[in-house]
Amino acid sequence: MNRFRRHSTVACVGAPSVGAHWASGRGPGRTQGSFKVAPSSGQRGFTLIEVMAAFAIFAVLFGVMLQILSTSISNTKRSGDFTQAALLAQSQLDMVGIENLPQPGQYSGRFNDAYSWELIIEPYQIAGDGSVAYEDLPIDLYYVGLTVFWGEGRGERSALFETLRSVDRFYAERQGLSGS
Repeated sequence: MNRFRRHSTVACVGAPSVGAHWASGRGPGRTQGSFKVAPSSGQRGFTLIEVMAAFAIFAVLFGVMLQILSTSISNTKRSGDFTQAALLAQSQLDMVGIENLPQPGQYSGRFNDAYSWELIIEPYQIAGDGSVAYEDLPIDLYYVGLTVFWGEGRGERSALFETLRSVDRFYAERQGLSGS
């Protein structure tokens, strides 16, 4: 049953009627002429503070989502740049010792406008217990370190790729014997 009912008042000359306080606006609700209009309980809307709170929550969550998206895009780009550097490094390291015997020293160059490299080749000595004489082995080992650089300024990045290359110690002698 509805708590609020419509009340009608009849204006009497001289004395206020029983429902006159409702018509005068002293009771809850509003009046229209001589009828009391009660608020409808099924048509309650949002207050301004509720709308503002909902908007503030939405704005904070939207900001968090934008930050997550921005970080994700940045990480994807960084990952792609590192993958490109690794592919370029692999191709450069594959060339060491293929065309010519490795020569100890430092070398540098550019892959393209975005990526450059520095290469270090050094003789490598095996740390051992001395049971095998290094001079008796038929190979020479070389440490090969390749650093790839990309980006500029504060965004400059680098990656170091290291490997060992083995070279037939007697390769030149064998080539001389087979060529005569």
